[in-house]
Amino acid sequence: MKNDEVTPERTEGVEPTTLPGDTTALTPVPMTVVEVTNWRYQRLSCFWGGPKGLDYGLLRGHQDIQVANAYPDQNSTYFVGQFKLPKGAYLKLRGHYGHLRYFSLTIANNLPGGVQGNGSYLRDDQIVPDEGSINPFMSPNRRDVPTERRRYTVYIRSGQAPRKPRPNTLYTGTNSERAGIHLAFRNYMPDNGYDGTGNVRMPPLEEGGLPVELGLPTVTLHLPETPIQGEEGLYNSDDVVLTGERMCRALLASKEGQKQEFPTKEWLQLIEDSWDRVNAPAMPAPMFQRFWNMDYSVKGAFIPDPIKRVIRCPASNEGAWLNNPDTVYMVGLFSLAFGEVVVIEGKMPTFPKTKHGQVNWPEEQTQVRYWSLTTGGTAPSGLGWSSIFDEEIPLVEDRKFTIVMSRAIDRPKNADREHGVKWIEFGAGEGHYIGARSWVNCVYIRYQASLSNYDWPNSPLNIPVPTEENPAPMDSLVMGPYYPTAKYMSKKEFERLA
Repeated sequence: MKNDEVTPERTEGVEPTTLPGDTTALTPVPMTVVEVTNWRYQRLSCFWGGPKGLDYGLLRGHQDIQVANAYPDQNSTYFVGQFKLPKGAYLKLRGHYGHLRYFSLTIANNLPGGVQGNGSYLRDDQIVPDEGSINPFMSPNRRDVPTERRRYTVYIRSGQAPRKPRPNTLYTGTNSERAGIHLAFRNYMPDNGYDGTGNVRMPPLEEGGLPVELGLPTVTLHLPETPIQGEEGLYNSDDVVLTGERMCRALLASKEGQKQEFPTKEWLQLIEDSWDRVNAPAMPAPMFQRFWNMDYSVKGAFIPDPIKRVIRCPASNEGAWLNNPDTVYMVGLFSLAFGEVVVIEGKMPTFPKTKHGQVNWPEEQTQVRYWSLTTGGTAPSGLGWSSIFDEEIPLVEDRKFTIVMSRAIDRPKNADREHGVKWIEFGAGEGHYIGARSWVNCVYIRYQASLSNYDWPNSPLNIPVPTEENPAPMDSLVMGPYYPTAKYMSKKEFERLA
């Protein structure tokens, strides 16, 4: 079976529910799903911002909060709630488990320098269902549980998580009423026929169809029974539960866009002071490395010596860019000045196939829940250009994959499924800012948690943090055959491999 795998296929709509001889997907989430999801949810809630992701921020009339800096996966739909929680209050979220590969709720940690990362989170299979409901993410439960039995309730409370957290509870990490809270509702790879939430079907709603309101968790604010002073005056015991606009005003809910986490001026100065102002921090021998934190993984990328790097820019697992704490990111920087084609190879971890509405999870534990590769801008941008995900990547013997990254004009003629290769667009370089280089980009690979399984020996989760005592990166040693390698070639050189 041959697939030309070019960008226009995203407008072709929903695939058939089965494919000859396999259930492997040939396309990512269709653009139709993005457009319908945006139309349904952009202004549905005063609490949740409009759907966020690589494509949503490119739609005409998008909100600032929908621009996908820090949320650029092309097969995902994110919703963000930004608010301040009054003293003694808590939030109750009531939702439905979606028909999709993965979802989670995360409250990001506020890190030094205004950066946000990791935080308190609940993954789908960790959320206890409401009485009478079934969690379809807990194997061996079936994935096609009826809508009326897919309900869950999650709570958000102030402060640090105790040693024994309450079930289905997220903690803000602060007791301050002035601290801004960033809540992310992440939805990855909806089943065919569903919108980006995985809860509502794509066709126009007919009589008896599922209401759009089922797509997002409903949110209520529960105030303490004793009176408190709020923005609109004194709330008394008659105002214990607030909903809608009154709730959003009490929470100071905001739909502002995500601020830039790494200053453009600082990035340009790092390039100016580097060993190679044309390409740095990209090097002729490209290398993927686990993303740790802003200091080590961004500033430290300009320090080739591993000892000097870890001394000047210490590594830690605090994260940045509102990263999903359920995911490990492998990051590489590339420059087309070293070659017009980048060849990325490795071994694909096992994953569940879900895109075509498979009824059951795999009988055996998979190594990841979701795997994807995204081309994007460098640190000042945070934007993504294009994504490919596990099910659409052809695998050869022993689950080996070959991905070719180039500009469309330089795509080798044998970079297609027929030759066991997946092609991806290099994209718009560093980003859309003055001084950005169009020939330099960033590639990051997501290894998302499997079904409660962290025991995979070659998981990038097992890569140790570089230290002064052990500064050398251990990524390739830990990941073994699963470690992604990369090399530069010319278009003609790759075509000669056919």
